[in-house]
Amino acid sequence: MNSDHLDTERQDNIRMLAESAQTFATKASPLTRARGLRGSASGFDRSFWGKLAEQGWTGLLIPEAFAGYGQGFGEMAAVVSALATQVAPEPVVPALVFASRVIEHTGNGDLQQQLLASIVAGELIPAVAWQEELAGLQVNLLASAVVAAPTNSGIQLTGEKHHVRPGADCDGFIVTAKQGNGLSLWWVPANAAGVKVKSVALADGTSEASVRFDGVMLDSSQCLAQGDAATVAFTRAYDEALVMTSVELLALQQAMLNMTLEYLRTRVQFGKPIGSFQALQHRAVDLLIQQELTSSVLSQALVMLDGADSNAFERSAMASRIKARASDAGLLLARESIQLHGAIGFTDEYDLGLYVQRALVLSAWLGNAQMHRRRYANLTQMNTASV
Repeated sequence: MNSDHLDTERQDNIRMLAESAQTFATKASPLTRARGLRGSASGFDRSFWGKLAEQGWTGLLIPEAFAGYGQGFGEMAAVVSALATQVAPEPVVPALVFASRVIEHTGNGDLQQQLLASIVAGELIPAVAWQEELAGLQVNLLASAVVAAPTNSGIQLTGEKHHVRPGADCDGFIVTAKQGNGLSLWWVPANAAGVKVKSVALADGTSEASVRFDGVMLDSSQCLAQGDAATVAFTRAYDEALVMTSVELLALQQAMLNMTLEYLRTRVQFGKPIGSFQALQHRAVDLLIQQELTSSVLSQALVMLDGADSNAFERSAMASRIKARASDAGLLLARESIQLHGAIGFTDEYDLGLYVQRALVLSAWLGNAQMHRRRYANLTQMNTASV
């Protein structure tokens, strides 16, 4: 069986998965569900998380060696996109991509196997606690404020992390900490002594958390990785989460544009649909161009993640490139969609607002467009210098 046939077969499988995921999401997670969960304690429904596990999606990316299904990012993107079209509030990318990939990339020890198996079963929802700046205006993947210091009785973890997703209802944290002169990654159960979680409401009705570690005592078995291995594993998972967040942002763009085009076709003014006015047609075309540009770059990013040819610089640069593109386009689509709808676009009862608010949150999460343009420039410069 040649590679071309394999590629075609995989594309067909991804297409079928996308159709199945969209059918499931539309039926099991209507927009009324997302609306009803806004402002709840966790912002999502753990029973729905169990349904995701029944579908096999909680283990989609996790290798078979860890009880998962060993699929690629193309398959994961199909599921993420379908759920995003329904504004499902469950932390799929934060837990099933960012956190689980950090765990996987750190090795195959007993802790990793235990955590990944629990994620596959839908029993564990992990979160990554890595940002230390309250304003969230810098991409700094190395910890400095949270320190893992050796004591006579083990390792003591002290410091505070911000913008942790999911927050109040996760089962544990993958914590980046400064240890000596390097980075270390630790697994800390949410109910560990000394862990204090403060939930922070977000614009879309979900929540994040600020997490303080007041002298949390750890032992060596809770260490996922140290030094260069920790930096490499964390950076790779971060890049993968950037791309999957961009998948969500593209799905939101498509939903907002579809709603807007439908409104332009049906809203009548001066005896004709407002979509017949050339000025509004031009604005709609501009939005379609932004969506298509995002889709094109995202396709390149997914191919790179699933491939084995790119180096770390290229992968990180591509991840920042698509996140910057998707964030800018998402915010533009949100603003223009509201304007083209007129007064109804500002009302909370109209479903466009659900997409706009989610786009606001995701465009900033893991770094906004400006931050990632800066990271992209630095990475491409470093990659050129190393050749």
